Amino acid sequence: MRVAIEDEGLTISSPGGFIEGVNLKNLLTVEPHGRNPVLSDALKRIGLAEKTGRGIDRIFEGSIVFGRPLPDYSETTSTYVKLFIQRAEPDLAFTKMISNEENRLGRSLPINSLLILSALQSQRRLTIAEIAEVTNIGEIRAKAVVEKLVEAGLVDAGGNNKSRFYILSSKVYKEQDNIVGYVRQTGIDAVKYEAWIMELLQKQGGKITRDNVVELLNVTPSQAYRLLKKMSDKGRIKLVGSGRTAYYELAK
Repeated sequence: MRVAIEDEGLTISSPGGFIEGVNLKNLLTVEPHGRNPVLSDALKRIGLAEKTGRGIDRIFEGSIVFGRPLPDYSETTSTYVKLFIQRAEPDLAFTKMISNEENRLGRSLPINSLLILSALQSQRRLTIAEIAEVTNIGEIRAKAVVEKLVEAGLVDAGGNNKSRFYILSSKVYKEQDNIVGYVRQTGIDAVKYEAWIMELLQKQGGKITRDNVVELLNVTPSQAYRLLKKMSDKGRIKLVGSGRTAYYELAK
């Protein structure tokens, strides 16, 4: 076995490819079995091996829970297994969200739930088919897990039928101080700018600034001003204050 710690991260190489029946697609789903059952049993008895045979699950779980990139086995060949763990700054907001949910449940989140949350955190918006492809979880199982995450308030669903998609919930985006990101994801189709502004205004407790609109719509300050002025003239919102402290609120 070779262990290398470099600037890019940690690499572990072990002679011999995956055990028969194991591949990159089913690493987390295949029935666990050792290359040498007698040796595996001995190592489990003395505490040097994971008793349930789900050591890879633990590696993935640790990476996700601590806000790190997923373990990479892609360079594995028929002659050796190679694991690369990238050196990267942790995603503290995502880690906090996972920790809060596990504290609420009083238990760890299942590996499939963690994989799907991680996929939505990195990809932002996915269909069930895309989730299944990214996580290597079957579509039927992926859909069941996603629906449980929706019920738990961690994931929101949008669209209908074949166009149905999933994103992290507004609660998660709010905890990450990124409500603008949430509105962008839910309104990415053909929603008008005014509808985007109204949704963000509601998410922010009934107040919005010109800078909020600049960030939300990726427009210039003058364009944001004209949009807000137009909505104000329609009686949908009203300006409160002036100068740098000015903001808009819903018209009563």
